[in-house]
Amino acid sequence: MSSGLSLLPALIAIPLAFLSHRVVPALMAYVFIGALILERGWLPDAFARALAIFGSVVKDLDNQLLFAFSLLIGGLIGLIQRAGGIEGFVRWAEARRLLKTPRQVAVLTFITSMALFIETNFGVLIAGLIAVPLFDRYRLSRLRLSYLLDSTCAPKCMLIPLNAWGAYVASLLADQGIAQPMPLLLASLPWVFYGWIALALAGIVAATDLKPPFRIAVSERTLGELPHFGGVIAPKDEAPKLARHLWGPIGVLVAGVLALLGLTGNAPLAIFLAVVGVLAGTLGYFGSRRILAWGEMFQALRQGIRMLLPLLGLLLCAFAVGATTKALGTGAFLAGALHGQLDPLWLPFLVFGIGCLISFASGTSWGTFAILIPIVVPLAEAFQAPTALLVGAALSGGLFGDHCSPVSDTTLLASLAAGVKPIEHVRHQLPYALLGAGLALGLYLLAGAMIL
Repeated sequence: MSSGLSLLPALIAIPLAFLSHRVVPALMAYVFIGALILERGWLPDAFARALAIFGSVVKDLDNQLLFAFSLLIGGLIGLIQRAGGIEGFVRWAEARRLLKTPRQVAVLTFITSMALFIETNFGVLIAGLIAVPLFDRYRLSRLRLSYLLDSTCAPKCMLIPLNAWGAYVASLLADQGIAQPMPLLLASLPWVFYGWIALALAGIVAATDLKPPFRIAVSERTLGELPHFGGVIAPKDEAPKLARHLWGPIGVLVAGVLALLGLTGNAPLAIFLAVVGVLAGTLGYFGSRRILAWGEMFQALRQGIRMLLPLLGLLLCAFAVGATTKALGTGAFLAGALHGQLDPLWLPFLVFGIGCLISFASGTSWGTFAILIPIVVPLAEAFQAPTALLVGAALSGGLFGDHCSPVSDTTLLASLAAGVKPIEHVRHQLPYALLGAGLALGLYLLAGAMIL
């Protein structure tokens, strides 16, 4: 179905999240209200539909792999923390004068996050779990960390499309009859204005702690559901505390994911297999070198997994929101309602604006791409507009909501990886996102006026 009622779950859930400061109940309300609409107000069937939606999320193999590798990454970081790898990296960086100031810590975090462009959840978890103890050590705001993680999350994966993002968008373009989808995707990347602006703003914030011209009040209590690993898992006193005990497993993990992604073409499967392999190898290495006793390693592994358990509830609800949005046809309704006869110079501006509305309401960039690309490709042909420009505007619109919507899974993940409350993270970074969107709207209007 595609009607105005499809907007109701978002219109209720998003303000509820802001007002209550609790994201999970708001996400569950979104799913239930959506189910109630799908079942035409019949309460018994709505409960059954909501349960079925959550069940479909749990049964999905890719989701199962994502849940599993998220927990295993927590176990791997717990193991590395117990072996002194994170402490060793801090000592290594400080000895080489790489971490003399808080600014250098923020910049290093930005660079580390940018380097992990293979997959969004993977990059956020690894970069966040490495950066949290550094931010605490140098008295930097955890909200600043969650902003940096989220701002470099989806944009980097889209603008460096050597991953599942590039393959996905290329497949959508191929479905529209584009004979050479990858060259078109590459040609559209310079036009992904919001992605470039988001990365530029993140880099500036890392280097200068730039504040936006307007701000939304956030709670003084920024520590939330996820305490950092150093507060729960202390490094072993006798451990050598070497930097390679951090970068060794992480480097092998990145290389393994890239290799397996090329072989399998499935990002969740590639990451799951790589994490399992690296975890087994790390256990074997630490055990053979007697860095940790086997009992200590399994204890650290369990503690690391347990610390990421809150993530499962958030991801489950976020994916259920995506399934509900798809069933309601929210994106199709918005796209259809806002599409009409217009001057061609407004095309990039409106495509980006519509994309922002869809992605903010649904919390999904990929879903927004799936809705908009089948619209913008024939639209470009009808108006004799550059297809790459309109595709870039559609991709930008999808990135906006993925970056800042309270119902976006990557937004929730970034807050957990930084150890802050999800709604505080959203309130803190929304002004930056709106600033970036405003600049992007101006650029799209300028591009339309100059090209169309």
